[in-house]
Amino acid sequence: MPGSGSGERQFNRGKGAGAVNEQLERLLRLQEADLEILSLERKITDIPQEIQILEEDLQQSRGALDSAEKRLEENRESRRLQEGQVEDLRQKLSKYKTQLMEVKSNKEYQAMLHEIENVEKVISEHEDGILEMMMEADELKDELESARSQAQQREEEAGQQRKEKEAFASQADQKIAQLLQRKEDLSQSIASEVLIQYQRIADAHSGVALAEARDQSCQACHVRLRPQVFAEVRTNSEIHRCDSCKRILYYLPPPPEESQAAQ
Repeated sequence: MPGSGSGERQFNRGKGAGAVNEQLERLLRLQEADLEILSLERKITDIPQEIQILEEDLQQSRGALDSAEKRLEENRESRRLQEGQVEDLRQKLSKYKTQLMEVKSNKEYQAMLHEIENVEKVISEHEDGILEMMMEADELKDELESARSQAQQREEEAGQQRKEKEAFASQADQKIAQLLQRKEDLSQSIASEVLIQYQRIADAHSGVALAEARDQSCQACHVRLRPQVFAEVRTNSEIHRCDSCKRILYYLPPPPEESQAAQ
């Protein structure tokens, strides 16, 4: 945001005569406090939604775990059913084999052999199916273990993130209280008409009433300033406003390394 990145460069008199305008300097500090408060309040406001997203992500992990558990249980239930059917068929087969020894005619004997053959075929099919389900169960166990591990990891991560967000909210509330006190102190030292002007501009520009003048341009609207205006703004001795966006302009000398590079 324009005007929010002044912390790394000292606000002082640029090239030219005149002392730094104390009202301008206090306005800049006031805006820094306002923008920091706004940033913290937005982050606090976003926390419930961020926690909701965490909860939705957790629900997906829990759902994947529940699904894996259900599919493994269904596999086991199907296998128990087929094993029960095989047991019934084996009893039936045993009965047929006993009856085979009691038949009197060759026709009955052949018919009984046919029944035995059919039962043995069905038993074989069921056993093949049981074997496939056992192999599938091994895969499902791996999937379940993976889902359980991922769900546990997400639970731990979400719990940690939730604690961090709650801690941040608490610290942010304390910081906002400090910034509000700083605002109050600054406001007491700013002329009422200047403060009213500042607030009016801030309300019209999302809280940004001041803009840095750099490279002969307003860094908020990027409109080029008249040379005389830019020269006057560089002294920070008076309050000037951008002809385009109407923000209050200030000047920050470039860092030493940038000044040396420009030379």
